[in-house]
Amino acid sequence: MKKIFKTTGVAIVLITFCTAGIGVYFYLTNDMIRASINNYESKLYYFPTKELADLVDFNVDEIELEVDDHVMVYNYHFRPNTDRIQAKIFLIHGAGGNATTYKDLIRPLVENEFDVYAVDWRGYGKSKGIPNYKNVLTDTERGFLDYQQRTKNDTIKTIVYGMSLGGQVAIKITLDNRENVDALVLDGCVPSAQQMAIDYAPVDFLRQRAKEHPERFNQEYVAIRDISKIENTPKLIIHSIQDSEVQYKHGKNLFTNAKEPKTFWKTDTKHIMTLANYPNEAIEKIKELIR
Repeated sequence: MKKIFKTTGVAIVLITFCTAGIGVYFYLTNDMIRASINNYESKLYYFPTKELADLVDFNVDEIELEVDDHVMVYNYHFRPNTDRIQAKIFLIHGAGGNATTYKDLIRPLVENEFDVYAVDWRGYGKSKGIPNYKNVLTDTERGFLDYQQRTKNDTIKTIVYGMSLGGQVAIKITLDNRENVDALVLDGCVPSAQQMAIDYAPVDFLRQRAKEHPERFNQEYVAIRDISKIENTPKLIIHSIQDSEVQYKHGKNLFTNAKEPKTFWKTDTKHIMTLANYPNEAIEKIKELIR
């Protein structure tokens, strides 16, 4: 009997060491597990690329802005080839790429007489620095101020358009500038940083920790909370039933929390591909917001 207990004890110790060893191995070799454990926002939520797409066939101005001491970001002002502008769109892209890589989504807007100002956060494209939850808001606020200054003498309506991760920031910008925003469009919007951590947790114990500890996440702006505070501003909330990156139910929950006037558009595209797959319908729905 003693021999059995001894053998069992040795087995338990070996299993414990092996499990710990495997855990350490994955911590050291898997960037996402390490980022999740340490809540490294820059690794968890932001996936910038530095390579710029060719914009030669666009009428576009590149704008350099200083957002912090010696931190420069580059935004892009796409102008339609007409003086008859339907509306101004302040565009906030998603977690991946950079402003120029969204050109195929910007093209239908410009071709249909929308003036588009696209923000790039620090770390994206030519912009310097490293993005995190707080400073992408700073970068967007600085871009919105610049856009207002550039267009302050016109009477054209302003639409804030947020895609995916940019949707959270779009809601915050609209909430803080309601007197200067005439409509809000969201496509595949994430509900909160906490929900992203829950949805994308690589292992179950990290998912459970994210659920139980909301204090680990910056609460300066939370889409699912903030959208309920925006009154009177027309809203178009787009979400695809086929979205594999941000669950469809999150879009529905945002819509439920939003105040009227609001419209929900259920699509069947890949993540945030509405403007690419349904350009005519998207343009018509955007126009309806500002009529």
